[in-house]
Amino acid sequence: MIELVTGEELAQSLGYSGVNNAFRDWCSQMRITPVPGRRGFYDPKLVRARLDEAQGLVRQDMAGPGKESFVAIRRARRGKN
Repeated sequence: MIELVTGEELAQSLGYSGVNNAFRDWCSQMRITPVPGRRGFYDPKLVRARLDEAQGLVRQDMAGPGKESFVAIRRARRGKN
C-alpha cells in the first residue's frame, strides 16, 4: 500500500509551524517536491533519501549492492557506532 505524507504533517515533523514560505523554501533547497499530480502530498521515501543525502549518508538502495545492513545505516544516521 502506498503511503503519502501531507505537507502539514511533514512541516510539523520538521519543526515548522505549518506549510509556510520558510517550509517551502527549505523543501526547494533540499529538492523535496510533492508527488506529481498530488499537490500537498509528499513521498516519505523521497524525503528520507534527501535528508540522508544532506547528512552525507548514502542509502543502500542508492549505492547498489552494499555490505551495510539497515541497522548500520540507521546507526550512522543517528550518529551511533
